Amino acid sequence: MDELKKYGKNILINDYEKGVLLKYDIDVKLCQNIDEVLLLINQIIDELDDLEYEELDYIASILAERKYYGETNK
Repeated sequence: MDELKKYGKNILINDYEKGVLLKYDIDVKLCQNIDEVLLLINQIIDELDDLEYEELDYIASILAERKYYGETNK
């Protein structure tokens, strides 16, 4: 699995996740936090076909889980 890297203010993602997000014009470097990335995903996800939806939904679920565990470990 790819190593997590820090992007933007404090967003940890791997190269695969970054690549998928960039495919949909979501530049993590411009986001302040994971919530902002998830908001951008939610704004476009309903417009996608089934395969694109599944791909981006998968990334959203990973980021939401990472956010959850990051907040509970504080």
